[in-house]
Parts: sequence; structure tokens; C-alpha cells
Amino acid sequence: MGIPTLLPLRSSSIVCLWKTCLLLASGLCLAVSAAASDPATAPAAVAANGEPPSLPSRIPGLFEIDLPKTERRGNIRFTFQPSFRDLLSKPYLRLPLEFRWGVNDHFELNSEMDTYFDHGLRSGQSSGYGISELHFGAKYAWLRWLKPTWDASVGVNTSFPVSRPPIELTDGHNHFTPYIVFGRKLGWLPGLSGFLHTSVDLISKSSTPGNFGRNQPHGNSLTLTPGFLYDRKAWHYTLEVDGTTTSVIGKGNQDYLTIRPGVVWDLPKKLVFNAHGRWLAGFSVTAVFGPEGNTFSTGGRFRGELNLTRLFRRNQPDDPRGL
Repeated sequence: MGIPTLLPLRSSSIVCLWKTCLLLASGLCLAVSAAASDPATAPAAVAANGEPPSLPSRIPGLFEIDLPKTERRGNIRFTFQPSFRDLLSKPYLRLPLEFRWGVNDHFELNSEMDTYFDHGLRSGQSSGYGISELHFGAKYAWLRWLKPTWDASVGVNTSFPVSRPPIELTDGHNHFTPYIVFGRKLGWLPGLSGFLHTSVDLISKSSTPGNFGRNQPHGNSLTLTPGFLYDRKAWHYTLEVDGTTTSVIGKGNQDYLTIRPGVVWDLPKKLVFNAHGRWLAGFSVTAVFGPEGNTFSTGGRFRGELNLTRLFRRNQPDDPRGL
């Protein structure tokens, strides 16, 4: 479902794009600071009762920002996100499986397995089945710091390739990625939130063979991401602008700019046969400008979420945040 387009790119253009990302981040800070002067604006991490649920903390491939909120205390949330487009172009189907556990009201742990298996629709091709990568993470949300102006969280994500998956499913490197994210609701429009996410990706080579994707840094990198989220009833509109560079903490002087607008729809119960849980469908457009050329692609996602705690404790009250 991708539409790659290669265009010539000069290093001076990359520098300008990186500066553009920094300017957008500065503008976001100023805008949020201005919105903070409105006392009627509620904090971003807490929604009033009766409001539609907000976007999940992170949706890989659609909205990569880890939002400044954590899972409700005691909740264990299970999510799965099959990559149905693999049925058209791959001999296997990828199926990431994730668990998130709210340890308390401001700390969560998460783990994820990137699984794959043959779907049997392409004769003569077989990739077997297994796990391509394991992911582990933790997030801490400040309860008082910067309140009520900002919501803030700090966390770390890690990933490790395992076994011998198809070479295109992993880059063959371990990743250790600490991050900090700030966000709040903006006063200009009900349901509009702004975010500023900063992360450092530290990588080391593993024993699992793999390939880097196009315009993927081959070393340590720093990423600054301003973003916006607009919740409108069952629809969630997103925009991310990632500025990534290896010149600060990595080797070389490589800069990348990624622009990703998207939309996510909370599917009505009748479309999923009144199944338990939360079901999401999304679509995004991704433009990447980097030293290996410019690319433009589109992608869709289907995601299912089950609150395992609520399934086993029918009398548990609903979470007012929509989590």
C-alpha cells in the first residue's frame, strides 16, 4: 500500500527542513503557552465524563508519539494490530501483540511481540512463523509538575531482534530509546491538543541479521517531534513532524524530516458485531525527506484493544478518561 517516490535531495535542503521542524516546535511551544493563559482549558490527560475516548497512547504506523498519559491503575490492556496489507504483497502476515499494565496512577509497564506467520495465499513461498522483535518499555507521568499548564511524561522504550525472521522485518540492531513528552489541550478549538516529544535512539548491533529501511539512521540519533491531535467524537485527526539528526550524538551528519498526517476512527459496535473492547481503523500519509531520497507512502491500520482487567472484573467502573 506504499507509493514510493524518489526525488533528488541536496544537503542544504535537509538543513532547511530540519530548521523548519525546529521552527514548528517553537511555534507549538508559544501556542500552548498562550493557550495556558485561558483558565477554562482543562488539562490534556484528563477528560470530562461523557466525552468520547481519546486516542490510545501510541499507534505504531499512525501516531508514533507516546502521549503524556498512563494506563489506569490496575488495568491490563491487550492490543493487536494485524498488517492486512501483507496479504497482498508478502508470504507472511505480521501480527504485533502488546500488553500495557497500569502499575499505579502515574506509572505503567508495557511489552510487545512482533509475530509473523505464513498466511498460505502465495504458493511456492514460505517464511514459517515466529517472533521478529521483542519490545519492553516503561512510562512515568508527573502528577503535579507543570500542572495545570502541561501534562508531562518521561519513559524508555527498548527493542531487540530475535531468532531468524525474514531479513526485512528487522534492522538487526538493539534499540534503547529514552524520551520525554509534554502536552495539553489547546484553547482554540475543543478537542484539540498539542504535543512536543523528544527522544534519543541508542543502537547496538545484534546477532540477528537485518536490513535498515530507506532513510533510517544507521547510528545513534536525536529526534524532536511536535504534533497535534484533534478528537472529534469517534474521529481522531493527527499530525506529526519528526526532525531526526545524527550530528548531535551519532556519527556523520545525516538529517531526516518526516511529516505524517493521519486519521483514526473508533469503529461503532455494530460493525464489529458488538464485540467486547475497542476497535480502531486508521489511515495515514507519510512523507520522508532524507539523504537517501524523498519517499511518499500511504498506509492503513486496524487495531483491537481489550481491557483484560474489565473482562475479568465486570463490576469495575468505567475509566472517565476513556482508557
